[in-house]
Amino acid sequence: MFQKDGSSIPGGKKDAPLRKSDRRRLRDRALAVLFKSPPPNADDRPPPPAWADRASRLVDDALTSSSGDVLSRRLRLAGGESASLFLRAPSKQQAGVKSRPAPAGGERESSTIEEIRDSYPAEWPYRSSTQPVLLEYEDGDRETHLVPLLPLLAALPPPALVSGSAKSDDEDAEASTGFRIPDVVVHPAVSKYVCRGADLMRSGMRSFPSPEELRRSPGGLVTISVIGNPQPLAVGTVDAALFREHCRPRNGKARQQQPEGGGMTELVGPGTSGVGVRILTCYGDDLCRRAAPRSKAEGEGGAMNPLGGGCYDDGSFGNVGFDGGRYVHPIMETGGGESSDEEDEDKPDGEEADAAGESQAEETSVGATDGMEQLTVVDDAAKEADAPPDDGEAEAEESPDEAEAVDHDAILLAAFYTSLLRMLQSKAQFPVPVSTYYAKHLLSSVPSSGPGLNLKRTRHKKIGPFLAEMERDGVVMLGPSKDGKDKCAFLVGVNRKSRELIQFKREHWNKEDGASAQQDSGKATKMGVVDLFIVPSRIVEGMKLDRDAVSAAGAKAEERRGSGYLTKAECRSLVEVLVDGPLCDALFKVGKKRQQQQQQQVEKYPTSIKRKDLVEKWLDKMDKGHAIVQMPGSKIIHMGRGEPKAVDIEVEFRQGNKRKFLTRVRGMEEYGIDGTVLARDVSHRFACSGSAESDPVGRPALRKGRVEIVFQGHLSEEIVALLVGDEGCVHGGARDGGYNLPKSVVQVSLRKGVPAKKKR
Repeated sequence: MFQKDGSSIPGGKKDAPLRKSDRRRLRDRALAVLFKSPPPNADDRPPPPAWADRASRLVDDALTSSSGDVLSRRLRLAGGESASLFLRAPSKQQAGVKSRPAPAGGERESSTIEEIRDSYPAEWPYRSSTQPVLLEYEDGDRETHLVPLLPLLAALPPPALVSGSAKSDDEDAEASTGFRIPDVVVHPAVSKYVCRGADLMRSGMRSFPSPEELRRSPGGLVTISVIGNPQPLAVGTVDAALFREHCRPRNGKARQQQPEGGGMTELVGPGTSGVGVRILTCYGDDLCRRAAPRSKAEGEGGAMNPLGGGCYDDGSFGNVGFDGGRYVHPIMETGGGESSDEEDEDKPDGEEADAAGESQAEETSVGATDGMEQLTVVDDAAKEADAPPDDGEAEAEESPDEAEAVDHDAILLAAFYTSLLRMLQSKAQFPVPVSTYYAKHLLSSVPSSGPGLNLKRTRHKKIGPFLAEMERDGVVMLGPSKDGKDKCAFLVGVNRKSRELIQFKREHWNKEDGASAQQDSGKATKMGVVDLFIVPSRIVEGMKLDRDAVSAAGAKAEERRGSGYLTKAECRSLVEVLVDGPLCDALFKVGKKRQQQQQQQVEKYPTSIKRKDLVEKWLDKMDKGHAIVQMPGSKIIHMGRGEPKAVDIEVEFRQGNKRKFLTRVRGMEEYGIDGTVLARDVSHRFACSGSAESDPVGRPALRKGRVEIVFQGHLSEEIVALLVGDEGCVHGGARDGGYNLPKSVVQVSLRKGVPAKKKR
């Protein structure tokens, strides 16, 4: 909601301080959102644990204390909706009880967890900066929601530390004062995408609350933390489809109950697809940037975060694992499970592409709270080992066998020389933007039969350094951008006399490619639609037609032989006889009901008719059919009555936003295309977010085993080009799809107000 700069634009004239009565009401609402209600007989129970008492006192101090004002700010959200942001001014009391800093890296005893949990402040810890505390907004159903924000959550003990102490304290007292908002744990590498503004995908989750916890949460609200750093980095709501599948399954039977501390379900984790949590606010978004201190000196000398070991006013909530609004590192290690990292898939650049990745991070078997009682602070060496690369991207590691089997540098080099030779052959116009060259020429030159190109697993990592090296070798010429900042913005030309290019052409081009564009198009298979005709039984009996001729007994295609599906020529040959009585009845006889409507008492047939009109009249009386054939060879893939089933592509506006679009695709199963595979393929080709839904909300029902694919963006032109194999599409990602559907079966519809894409 607040991922982009300027998203928290004030909607009023200025921040207004709240009255005491309004502050008390706001405190009561905040306590109801954060903590579970005590049971009716709470008076007979033992007092709440120390952490719960300190947590409730902190919320009370933040919202009702006279040491600092609580301000109300009207905001205008991205969709045009209004919201109220409540901010807590810095405390006027400079002195106070400071929280004990986190222990040093060498201290690794389990008692550290209890000490950290009981050391959280009971007073508002921010001394030098105004911090957002709560957000109140109205959803599409006009229901009001109150959301606690990260500065407030950072001052409270995380749910993971609280659940780890449930056995030591009285269980009933723990249950009566526990948090209402459950926590979802993700791999640390996923934090990079969440901090960029992407929604959390199902595949990136490593824990998920039980149905009981999720139903108890207000509005499906959850916090998100990483393995080894339980402090929340984001707050969001569980996607409506996931909430419905998990908490209210269609068969009426409750799913197997998950552990209280969080567990896994078959709906989330590696191998699943779709959005899991819609992010409301995250670390590094516009709210965090506005609340951060203007200088580092302002963040010194205040209260310390007992978990992170830093000052609360340092801009990262005092947690040393929160890195510059871009990444969250683990600061504690888990002892309850072993990690088994697997290969991470390549993810294209862009926020929507990050949301679309089927694997947001490396797969790991560490659960949400497995071994949480044995969490200990990680020393600096371990933290540096777990940190991402300097460029901010967590690269996936490849197993030695796979690294030896696939040489991505060789694939890149071969595709590079092949693309240059094709450009010279087609007399392409230079200069060409590097982005266009990469998408339209380089990627399309990677052989579709072999392994794909993963640019991040080459030694260059990016296309720019690779082209710069090729320029130094004298193969190509590059040009800078207009502002001169990017030295590799344009591909200006190709050196035809380059020794490397000539050697590649001599050794590989003539043997493997040899005008490869023509050879590839010759090997490609296309699909077409052929109109077929079925003679109705009443005409067969009335005209006493030959049964073998009507059933296509002499058809060349084995699939059509004896099926009754006739081609136009075979159907026309049946009327190469004299125009006699039975034929006239078949062509011109009117039914009794229609005869009564027209008040015709005597049948009047024409005395003569042209042969062309006779054939057209004859074909109109036939039942229509179709055949899907594969060319070349005219191999029949499917035959059926009526018109062929269409692949529907529909573009509509995103809810509440008239500048962004959603593209929906359904019906691809009729042509043997798996919807889940197509969703993943389109997401990787066009760098967009995509998901396959078997039960789309508010949409026409689907047949069993069918799905509807939803993509972010206006992708009608690109998806049509990919499905029909249109090599002339300007987007290089549409090339070499291998689907090759007939153009006539792909139908595009634009909802009201959606503009058509401009011809390029």
